[in-house]
Amino acid sequence: MRTQQEIKTEIAALKALKPVGRFTYATAKKIRAAVEELEESFDQTSFEWNKMDEGLKSIIMETHDWKMGDTDLPPSTGWGSLVKK
Repeated sequence: MRTQQEIKTEIAALKALKPVGRFTYATAKKIRAAVEELEESFDQTSFEWNKMDEGLKSIIMETHDWKMGDTDLPPSTGWGSLVKK
């Protein structure tokens, strides 16, 4: 599991991302979901979870995996042309 400092640093990195282009709203929504996962965690058995689209579920699961130390790729990376840093 990541340290509190690593999580705080990643939250700051995610909040620094500025969505651009045609999918600004969807990108911002995914970034907010990643931040929420790092701050609080989603209940993957909840009604809210079941109503989410697969794109949101995917970023939340990837963020959770990073937070638990199961992957080295932080959620603030890999956004490509969807964001400006």
